[in-house]
Amino acid sequence: MDSSDRRYLIIGIVAGLVLGILLGMVLFWGLFPVKWTDANTYDLSPEARARYMALVADSFRLDKDPASAERYLESWTMEEKQQALADAAATYQRSGQTDKVQAVDDLALALAITPSVEASPTPPAVEVPASGIWNRLRVPCLVFVLVLLALVLALLGVRYFLKRGSPASGAVPSDRPAPAVLRTEEPVAVQESPLGHFFTTYQLGEDTYDESFSIEAPSGEFLGECGMGISETIGEGEPDKVTAFEVWLFDKSDIRTVTKVLMSEHAYHDDALRAKLAPKGDAVLAQPGAPVILETSGLQVVIDITTLVYGEGELPPNSFFAELTVELLARARPVEASTGVF
Repeated sequence: MDSSDRRYLIIGIVAGLVLGILLGMVLFWGLFPVKWTDANTYDLSPEARARYMALVADSFRLDKDPASAERYLESWTMEEKQQALADAAATYQRSGQTDKVQAVDDLALALAITPSVEASPTPPAVEVPASGIWNRLRVPCLVFVLVLLALVLALLGVRYFLKRGSPASGAVPSDRPAPAVLRTEEPVAVQESPLGHFFTTYQLGEDTYDESFSIEAPSGEFLGECGMGISETIGEGEPDKVTAFEVWLFDKSDIRTVTKVLMSEHAYHDDALRAKLAPKGDAVLAQPGAPVILETSGLQVVIDITTLVYGEGELPPNSFFAELTVELLARARPVEASTGVF
């Protein structure tokens, strides 16, 4: 390699490093900044913590279970709990939702938490000055410079390799075709942010129990619904003894409803009951730690049982529910992407 070749090589390496640094800064700092996902609840902003605390208060208003509410906040410090309670109460007071304020107060009383005296102040609006010509043109100019630099590097690289491959440099051309390269990569599942996170609790005596939740896109567009309701009872007398529930998912784009039947241990092993409920959906044994998934063409709901208590009495053991709490996590159905074969 003569001095001219070394010079081109050094120029190419230095220019490549500079281009890589500039592209990294523009793409991953300016145009596509890092976004946090799957963070813990205590990592949320104060406004998001207040909204999360309001959801916990709504859940507590339904199931009246302090232990369950405490689990949702077990990783929070006392100061974070106090501030989030104060912010949630202040938000509902401003909107005139007194029932929501009462739900937050009941949660604070049940958890023995004294809310902060003052809610977090609403950040003042910042007046942004009008952008000048440079503010409007700096990104296009930077892109133009990067493209120009890439072209220069490409020309230098082509010239260098052409010179190395020319007969004068001693290179011997080959008539043998380059071997084909087969590269296959496994499909990668692309997970999107949840579209909804819901909790629902049934307790013995709720004979008309039927809960449904609306699934909406971040823009507010209605996508579908999911929910749970009573499917089958057992025995006689009041209150009704529920031995099976229906969990369902409706997708607006699919125009169909997917249903599965959560059954008690007794009902699940009773062939006659399973045959009777088969037209309503696939039979699933209700048990904590065994999520159930409902899928349509565009939506997916993961159903997880967090609390299960069987009733006692003259009926067979584990045949009807005294309490059942279910968590429903709705998201867009994961899309599988593959790089294909090259």
